[in-house]
Amino acid sequence: MTSGPSERETRPSRISLHMIVGRHLPPEASSWSQDEIIEGLNKITHLRLDRQNIGEIDNLELLGKAVTNVYLQHNRIKRIENLDCLQSLRFLTLSGNKIRTLENLTHLSKLAFLDLSENLIEDFDIEELPQTLVILSFQENPCASKQDYRLKIIRDLPKLRQLDGVELTKEEKRSVGYIVSSDEDEESEEEAEYDDLFAGPAEDASPLTIKGVFKDVSSDILLRSQSRLEEVLREHKMHSNQIEEIRSESTMPDTARSLSSRLSSESEMMYPESRSPSSRSSSDHMGSRLGSQVSPLPPIQTDRRDSQL
Repeated sequence: MTSGPSERETRPSRISLHMIVGRHLPPEASSWSQDEIIEGLNKITHLRLDRQNIGEIDNLELLGKAVTNVYLQHNRIKRIENLDCLQSLRFLTLSGNKIRTLENLTHLSKLAFLDLSENLIEDFDIEELPQTLVILSFQENPCASKQDYRLKIIRDLPKLRQLDGVELTKEEKRSVGYIVSSDEDEESEEEAEYDDLFAGPAEDASPLTIKGVFKDVSSDILLRSQSRLEEVLREHKMHSNQIEEIRSESTMPDTARSLSSRLSSESEMMYPESRSPSSRSSSDHMGSRLGSQVSPLPPIQTDRRDSQL
C-alpha cells in the first residue's frame, strides 16, 4: 500500500548539499562550478538550518572548518550526532526538537553556548556536557523540574554563567564550593567572553540570532549594562548634590550668617513659648543676674477712650 500525499509531506528531511546551498549561497550559485561551490561552503561560519523539517543531523562534513555557529532549532531531530567534523563550533542551538538523550558533545572542545530547550530530556549524564560551556538551557524539558537540578549543573560546569536564561549568582557558586572573587577585572573578562559568543558577520544582527534563539540573551546583556550605568549616574548625582550643599554652607557670607542669627534671636523674643525648657531657664537665670543693673521699663500709656471701652 502506497502512502498518500499528506504522509509524504510530513516525512522528515535530511540535510543535503542542495539545502545548505539554498540557505547560504547566492541564487547564482546554481550555475557555479563544483570548485566554486566548495569554496563558498568553506566560507560559511554560521550554519542556519532551522525550521527545515530535518529528522537527523548528517552531511555536515560538506562544510569547512570555519563553522562556529549552528542553528538547528524547530526541526524533528531525535539524536545529537555527527557533529565531530565541526571542531570550531562554539554556538549550538537544538531547541524545539525531539531529543531525549544527551550525547556526542564532549568532543566539542570550544562549545560555549548550548540551547536544548523544548525537547524531551528526562535525565542526563553531566559528563556528557563540555566543560567549556558558558550558557546552557534545558528549559521546558522534564529534567529541569528535578530537585537540585540547577546546583548539580553549576557544580560540574565551572565556566557556566547562565542557566535556563537566569544568571548564576555568587551565592549559588559559593554554595557548591567555588571561591568567588568580587574584582571588577574578573567581571570584565566574563563580559568579554560573553561578547565573543555573539561575534559574527553583520547579517547576524537579525531576530533569529537574538530573539528566536535563546530568550533574548543579547538583549539581557544590554539591559544589565544599561541598568548598571543608570545606578552609577544616580550615585554620582546624589554625591554632587551633597558636595554642592556643603559648598554653599561654607561660602555663606558673614553678613548672611549674622542676619540669620539675629532673625533667630528675634523670633525667640517674640515667641518665647516656642523655646525649649533648657533655653528658657538659661535666659531666665541670666535675666535675674542682670535685673539689678537694668532699670525697669516705663509704663505704657493707654488711650483714655480704650479704657472707657
